[in-house]
Amino acid sequence: MALCQPQLPAAQPLFTSCVLAKKKGGKHADKASHAAAPAEVEPQLDLDETAKHMSSSVARCRESVQALVGSLGRVDPTLLDDVRVAAGKGAKPAPLHNFATVGVRDSVLLLTAYEPSTLKHIEKAIYAANKDLTPEPAPEEGEGVLYVHVPKATGETRKALVQKCVNECEHAKAAVRSARQAAQKRLKHDTDAKILSKNESQKEAKKLEDITKKHTSQIDQVSADAHKRLLH
Repeated sequence: MALCQPQLPAAQPLFTSCVLAKKKGGKHADKASHAAAPAEVEPQLDLDETAKHMSSSVARCRESVQALVGSLGRVDPTLLDDVRVAAGKGAKPAPLHNFATVGVRDSVLLLTAYEPSTLKHIEKAIYAANKDLTPEPAPEEGEGVLYVHVPKATGETRKALVQKCVNECEHAKAAVRSARQAAQKRLKHDTDAKILSKNESQKEAKKLEDITKKHTSQIDQVSADAHKRLLH
């Protein structure tokens, strides 16, 4: 008589097919998810930096105009402070004080070159500085000496200085406009990249215009002050 073998239940797989599928695809799904994530876009607009650039332009303009106004009829060695001399062909321009001393004699500046051979280069540099100063050799004072005549405050010299002040102010305004245009490009970038909403973009544009008007107004005031001092 045959013995009956007990029937064992069929072995169950350790993992179901759906679990295996999930395990198998999970790593790839994670990778795909990371790959699909968009790269973070950095905002470009910085109105504080824009205002700083504009303020620097106004400060340079104010300094230049004040120097022009202060030079009217004034016999002062500092009138030659920004003169740069190139002592020979191809030489790099250097400050005048590297080549000469400057003093005052009556109503003229007295310039004494360290090396008489550089005198012609110094004369050329003074003319090139466009300060309405007239250098003249002064052999009676010694070798390598120049008289530098400072124009008196006439109606013509006043008008010439006013025009120079106007030019300085126009350069400053151009710099302010350039800073505004750069900021407008950055604002457009941030708006197109959805960093700023339409409403936020409009608010930032309004702030930019206010900053621009503020600095332009400051330049206009510098110009008005120069006109007042030179022509009245």
